[in-house]
Amino acid sequence: MHRFAPVALATFLAASAPAYLHAQNATSTSTPFTDPANLRGERVSPRTGRELPIDGGDADNALGLQQLLRKLSTRASILNIVAHPDDEDGGMLTLYARGYGARVADLSLTRGEGGQNAMTGDFEDALGLLRTQELLANDRYTGVTQMFGTEVDFGFSKTKAESFSKWGHDRVLYDVVRAIRLYRPLVLTATFIGNPTDGHGQHQVSGQIAQEAFVAAGDPNIFPELTREGILPWQPLKMYARVPSYAISAKGLFDYATGQYVPAQFTNYVTGVTSTTPPTPDIVIHEGTTDPLLTTCAANPSDLPPQLKPASSSTLRDAPSSLSSFRNAGGSASPSATDCRPLTYVQFARIGLGLQRTQIGPGVRNAPAGRFDVPYHLYGSRLCGASVSLKDCHPETERREGEGPAVPSALASEPNFFDGIDTSITGIATLAPNAPPFVHFRLAEMTEKITSASKDFDSHNPEALAPALASALQSCDALIGLTATTAFDNTEKANILHELRIKRVQLNDALVLALGLSTQTTATSADMPANKDAVATTVLRENAALPLTYTRGWSENSLRSGIGDSSHGDGASAWTISQQHPLSRECSLTASQTPATRPYFTRTDIEQPYYNLLNPDLRNAPATPPAFTCWAELTYEGVPLKVGAVARSEDQPASFIPPASVLLPSHAQVLPLDQQSLLVTLIVHPVGVRVEADLPPGWKVTPDIEPKHSPPGFKQLRLQPSAPLSAPLTITAIAMPHGAAEITEGFRPVGYGSLPRTNFYTPATDRIVPVDLKLPPPDKRRIGYLEGTGDDVPAALASIGLKPTILTVADLTPEKLKAFDTVILGVRTYNAHPDLHGAPTQALLDFARNGGNVVVQYQTAEFTAADAPFPLELGYRAEKVVDETDPVEILHPQSTLFTTPNHIVTSDFDHWIEERGHGFLGSWDPRYTALTETHDPGQAPQKGGLIAVQLGRGRWTYCAFALYRQLPEAVPGAFRLFTNLLNL
Repeated sequence: MHRFAPVALATFLAASAPAYLHAQNATSTSTPFTDPANLRGERVSPRTGRELPIDGGDADNALGLQQLLRKLSTRASILNIVAHPDDEDGGMLTLYARGYGARVADLSLTRGEGGQNAMTGDFEDALGLLRTQELLANDRYTGVTQMFGTEVDFGFSKTKAESFSKWGHDRVLYDVVRAIRLYRPLVLTATFIGNPTDGHGQHQVSGQIAQEAFVAAGDPNIFPELTREGILPWQPLKMYARVPSYAISAKGLFDYATGQYVPAQFTNYVTGVTSTTPPTPDIVIHEGTTDPLLTTCAANPSDLPPQLKPASSSTLRDAPSSLSSFRNAGGSASPSATDCRPLTYVQFARIGLGLQRTQIGPGVRNAPAGRFDVPYHLYGSRLCGASVSLKDCHPETERREGEGPAVPSALASEPNFFDGIDTSITGIATLAPNAPPFVHFRLAEMTEKITSASKDFDSHNPEALAPALASALQSCDALIGLTATTAFDNTEKANILHELRIKRVQLNDALVLALGLSTQTTATSADMPANKDAVATTVLRENAALPLTYTRGWSENSLRSGIGDSSHGDGASAWTISQQHPLSRECSLTASQTPATRPYFTRTDIEQPYYNLLNPDLRNAPATPPAFTCWAELTYEGVPLKVGAVARSEDQPASFIPPASVLLPSHAQVLPLDQQSLLVTLIVHPVGVRVEADLPPGWKVTPDIEPKHSPPGFKQLRLQPSAPLSAPLTITAIAMPHGAAEITEGFRPVGYGSLPRTNFYTPATDRIVPVDLKLPPPDKRRIGYLEGTGDDVPAALASIGLKPTILTVADLTPEKLKAFDTVILGVRTYNAHPDLHGAPTQALLDFARNGGNVVVQYQTAEFTAADAPFPLELGYRAEKVVDETDPVEILHPQSTLFTTPNHIVTSDFDHWIEERGHGFLGSWDPRYTALTETHDPGQAPQKGGLIAVQLGRGRWTYCAFALYRQLPEAVPGAFRLFTNLLNL
């Protein structure tokens, strides 16, 4: 991997072809960028119904209003950069977003597609959709805006060079620079530093690029196409990254990803300087500090881990007394221990982290109360020219009265990322040195009004704040209008307007809370027909006894927006909202505004390490914006307010679905050479839609017997080729809904529990791969399968006639195991089933001793020697072999595992995807036989990928090879090897 010094960076990118735009199907149009996902934060966001109490997600808005008052008093802003969901330093983000009231965004390069899944059987792109929604649930606690790159997590990467080679340096830099220029933060932060101390290659890429982007984002010569699009250069003022844990010995620095020692070198990618001096703490974030706003009552009760659930049954949502303890303390003292337990910033953040359940198990990474300090190092600063360190200059760090954020007293005297930066509202003027004098005067006026409103806050009477907030909002509107119509430097004007529009949104939201104004939009269904008129009902309520007038309403699909007033009958009374008279109205979208709702990102296959974009303007967005939102404009004392709500049915947002779906649960299947037909499964929606298949001439199609209790639309077809296949062939299913165009794709909802569902679309194609595959004898095909954290192995085995019986831990008894020849443990079974230890495992071992066959797929640290017939242990950090092209040596070719019924050779390990495997054993009893050896380049030999032992009259086998990833992709050698594992 080439390293680019800051001076060379612009030259390199200016001369390069725009490879970073290969992640989209078309470049943006010449029309000005409209920010459809509202990543800039310049527009009011609709309510989703998932807001926390601390953000006004409750009938009593005093808590949310006080949180917004902190934000109103500062223009502080941060963009944090990581590689994956769950990489973020949640305690730091929460402290700045909720404690200091800063605008904070988090950019994850990937969506965690290559990770594991402890909740469902979704992997790859479907897992990415799932982890996106989990991270958005987490963000409700940290209080951040979420962004993503176009990069795909292709699995564990041991080196930065491998990650850059797959993603492309310029693509990653483009994604991060674009996010910076959109969000325009004062400070950049990162979890990683671009060094082997980061843990693995994708982490290192995020750390290096964060520092390079600090330099590149403000340079108009880098990615000039962004400027032409309307996304202007922006220079953050400082760049920090978390100080890593490391130990330097005589051998050097230990690289945890490769398990090897490397020279102790640290590079500052802002300056291009490499040294042997480790990064030192410049700022220490005290994440273990409590905050009067952060209590268990600021969270959703259902999200609380067991140790934080209240001793009493009262909660904020079902007992008004829960907030009373907060109010009685004036919002500044510790609440009642039985109602509202005080939390630290990191504790509050970890509630959100616990919602990332595919990766974070119950009780994992919970933070105890008390001290929790995280150090950060300053890598770059623009406060004193090009100086990297504040020590080289002496910027003013004292905050004059009214200029700093209204932070809790515990934070007021602490050094922070913004020291030396004027984060006051009047500091907005520093963005436009040539602005007319009225800008300074009007900013000071707005500051005075916001400060006055904050001082007058009364948690017992939040509506009393409404007049002061309305006055401040009126001042903000006047300044926006005056700035927009006055001629001065266009860049400086854009800078000022950006900050003012953000303040206007915050003032709007604060006034909405002070008035107790709430809105809810109910759709007829979570799945509404696409390209048809859509109708929902929206209800507006006001809890304050203040005059509020409804002026207009409209409906919107963010990608097909259109505004139209709704009719409400005659008489002025129909337009007035009060405590006694909520307003209910219909809102609607026309057929042209209801295209099918789908993720805006996709890729051609799972080997492509980046996404294509269906809508390039949505690049960096977490998801496609809401499909159906209803808005209302109201006036209070002549000041216009805007409120909106996402249309939803129960706990799911409304989406639009196409007239038909033809889903193939398997998109790749093998066809043994001696097999005359192939069984293909379809799920068709709606039931009764005609389906045809695009097949070669002469192929026969016959309906097959469908299992009892099949879901609606479930169909099985048996395909009989006209002649044996000599090469892979792709077939396509075609749905032909009445009155609509042919459809050659299907979708299924991805999600669990109350997470918003995302419809995952896949082509209705099935790749048929011929393979020389012999199966175990018919009398040895009784297979039991205990599922772990989720995989598609049972379906893959069923496709070749080896349908397993799905077991539970309770089925692992001597009597019930007699019904099987082979029992397979799915991936991470000991992680998924803690009750598998002990008697169930002993029953499996006795089953093997009595002539049975036990196959254990890869496990994690929960798997111990007590779970195996003889001593063994996993390798260091459950060793992985990540390069799927690494050669595999067969150590005992005469073993029946390599000869019966299929003759396994090294070419059976060709054309694998994502990885060789993980969870390799590090040591094992000599009674086991190690059957293979493989390793990543320059790494120690891994012989613990496939070990077996004859146990009594049967066999016990451990397999760390990622067969569960290969079988769904119809990798021939994986099927041949797995079939041998099933044969005794």
